[in-house]
Amino acid sequence: MTARFETFFCDVTTFAPYPWQEQVATQGLPTVLSVPTGLGKTEGAVLAWAWRRLVKQDANEPRHLIYCLPMRVLVQQTRERLEQCCHRLRNKQGLNVSVYTLMGGDVDEEWVSHPEEPWVLVGTQDMLLSRALNRGYSMSRFEWPVHFGLLNVDCRWIVDEVQLMGPGLWTTAQLDWMRQRRFQVLRDCPTTWMSATVGASFLSTTDRRADALHEVEPYHMEWELPATTDGAVRHRFEQLRDARRPVEVLAPPSGNKAPPLDQWLAEQVVEQHQPGTLSLVVCNTVSFAQAVFAALSCDPIPKILLTSRFRAVDRQAHEQRLLAFEERRKAVPGTAIPDDPGLVCVCTQVIEAGVDISAHRLWSECAPWPSMVQRLGRLNRDGRGQHAQAYVWFAGGSKAKGKDGATRIGPYNAEQVMLGLRLVEALTLLSAKQSAREALETLAQGKHAAELNKALQPALTPLPRAVDVHGLFSTEPDVFGGFTDVSAFVRGDDPEADVTVFWRAWSSKGSPPDEEQTGPAFRPEEGCPVPMWELSKFLQATRSLAWAWNDQVGRWESARADDVRPGMRLMLQGSAGGYEPERGWTADRRSRLNDLDPPGAGRTMKDDPRTETGYWADLRDHLDDARNEARALCDAIELRTDLAAAVVAAAGLHDLGKAHPAWQERLPGREEGMARVLAKCPRVVGVDASARVASAIAKNVPAHIGTAVRLPDELRRDALRLRWAVETTPSRETLDRIRSLTGVRWAGFVPFRPGLRHEAASALAMWHRYRTSCDPKPFPILAVYLAATHHGKVRTVMRSTTRAGDDVFGLTLAVDAVEVLGERWPLDFSVTADGAAGEWADDGKHFTMSGPGWTEIVADVLGSWQDGAPSIEEARDEPRSLGPFNLAYLEALVRIADWRASEQPSRCAKPSEKLKNG
Repeated sequence: MTARFETFFCDVTTFAPYPWQEQVATQGLPTVLSVPTGLGKTEGAVLAWAWRRLVKQDANEPRHLIYCLPMRVLVQQTRERLEQCCHRLRNKQGLNVSVYTLMGGDVDEEWVSHPEEPWVLVGTQDMLLSRALNRGYSMSRFEWPVHFGLLNVDCRWIVDEVQLMGPGLWTTAQLDWMRQRRFQVLRDCPTTWMSATVGASFLSTTDRRADALHEVEPYHMEWELPATTDGAVRHRFEQLRDARRPVEVLAPPSGNKAPPLDQWLAEQVVEQHQPGTLSLVVCNTVSFAQAVFAALSCDPIPKILLTSRFRAVDRQAHEQRLLAFEERRKAVPGTAIPDDPGLVCVCTQVIEAGVDISAHRLWSECAPWPSMVQRLGRLNRDGRGQHAQAYVWFAGGSKAKGKDGATRIGPYNAEQVMLGLRLVEALTLLSAKQSAREALETLAQGKHAAELNKALQPALTPLPRAVDVHGLFSTEPDVFGGFTDVSAFVRGDDPEADVTVFWRAWSSKGSPPDEEQTGPAFRPEEGCPVPMWELSKFLQATRSLAWAWNDQVGRWESARADDVRPGMRLMLQGSAGGYEPERGWTADRRSRLNDLDPPGAGRTMKDDPRTETGYWADLRDHLDDARNEARALCDAIELRTDLAAAVVAAAGLHDLGKAHPAWQERLPGREEGMARVLAKCPRVVGVDASARVASAIAKNVPAHIGTAVRLPDELRRDALRLRWAVETTPSRETLDRIRSLTGVRWAGFVPFRPGLRHEAASALAMWHRYRTSCDPKPFPILAVYLAATHHGKVRTVMRSTTRAGDDVFGLTLAVDAVEVLGERWPLDFSVTADGAAGEWADDGKHFTMSGPGWTEIVADVLGSWQDGAPSIEEARDEPRSLGPFNLAYLEALVRIADWRASEQPSRCAKPSEKLKNG
């Protein structure tokens, strides 16, 4: 392993570092890193973290790195670059760092399972910040706390291209303050903000000033190189430093005889295009970009459209064409590919930042100054095209009032656009005579200095306070069945705030019939981000319905125009239209996709999918496995001793409630009178058919599903359900073949739904043992909470899940204890009271508390959003007031230990083996 950063960097990137990159690595990443575009911010920051954490083994450098970007198009390219670096890191240095992705349409969950390993997570602000606020977009709410905990503890956040983040920028500053001060985390979780075009006023919030976190010294790169700088590095640096980017401001034709703006612009682009080079056209809105793309008649020059409104599978195909062209261009000397027509790319601001392309002609609609600086940075980015040219047009356009009352031009504040126009006009004369760097420096030192400084300051937006984040710890629905909307903190009331839509085909006009729900519930690559307001208008105009999965009742429910909220994942019927692979989201009913899958069912509150593992396992063995996994995990991350004790105890007792008779009776494959107490079972495939043909079908099905155990049939309304416990999960194609058998009415997976939440029973049993035990207690009260939360369904409240309302998550007083490992564990229902359990005196004036209620227990281990929360008397010397980040982190550790125990059981019986009574 190489200790010197210069050698380390060269091994990983194949070229030597710039001086600023080496300085940041040796001195530590700063709070604000200001480096101009094209000078290696991504590699410089990420490899500084990797070197300090893995080579220098700096204990103060967090184990994980979160790379937060404002746009999806930046995520894929950043991930690919970092994957190449980490591949070389493994080959050259023997160090393993995995790279994962988190963006709409591409959600990689693998990182969640490895909190003890170093990894890099590259994602969009929508996905990352919503999860960091415990309201993760496009994911099950039952998984929210895991992401919430892991993203706020032991991570280095790098926030890039901050000029595009809007309210998300202020949110990152507030979360950073909370991790450092108000809800101090177990492992440091610092933030580095990167941009050359935004001031640091977002760090001066009231909370940060009160705790002296507002004064920071941004790191500014020096343009002068030391005399000892390597020759190749010097040449590359000077080529970028001296790159020219002349700008011309155009006035589109006006008057009655003037051509439409999109047609005029398309003609200008074709006329100025140079063969073998890239012409880039950046529009402010998706609709105008689509219009320009349609108006382009540029054969034989190929053209592509890039906006944020594509399904992942289609967007990636278009991006690949652009990046493939750039790879070919970079491989030849000069600025153009010989004997090649070149490429015209029409796009929106998705191309504004970070994308590694170098255009020879740039056309840009006028936008706020920070956006203009970024767009101009796409012109002659590599410094090789000294005859490059940028054209900026301003057509005025329709003005409208935003929700904040400010006048807007397209997606931008009108005042900021006009300020951007004045600065671009001032830059025009300077850029004709000077390099881009010199022109910007001259502008900053002249009469426009005040305007320039004003343009760089981020607009003040709503930001989360400590009380907000503390309240978001609860994942319970409100009285209306909804959840706290965090969009104001993620991307604001911006009409560009996304929902994710996907399309399915079914026959009826209403909700998808149960018998047609044979397809996948959702696949990430088919999700298309759509502005929520635009989807609402589309639903209203076309009188269509969207469909949202309700995990409480387990069905697709209609969502009308007024129901759409940011972060929702909504299904549209294929006949509703709205999408084309070449143009993306069109909001046109005539635009329809072909070859769509049928709908499928999602997860529900009643499901217990982690029980269905492909094997049967004894409860005793599973609890031992989970305890061992928890102990190993806590040792690996060097968790504080008292907290580790709680995590290990919770993992070792988390499934006590599975011994409940009602839970055991519903297990598939468990025979009547069996003495064994099971914790796991295989998945079950069900086939519905009439009794007349059931026998024949039963003989044919095993040939399709492989090794399986025939289970007793179930009588349905007008059919017989044949059932098999399967060792491996059949593919959708396999199930389709079974459905095609003569006489089969339905075929699919039969979820295990025991009718109660076993983790609630575990908590009631542990609470009784805790309360009735003498000191020292067998486990801390924190362990009771952690055992209850290991599926994310039982957390901050104990509530009824039936209409009668006489149960606690399906548990009733009919069963008052569970038998586990030869011991009787009584269930203490007193803790389920809201408040505290006890008795009133006969005079009705005095109350004697017999014990705290569940909400008081939660409040004690969580702590207040302010300082100085009172303690439960019985738990005064135990872990308490952990704060939302740390408590969720501990929840995640218990759940991960459970997952690992389920994936690698020490003992089990598969369907290929006989399940014996024991």
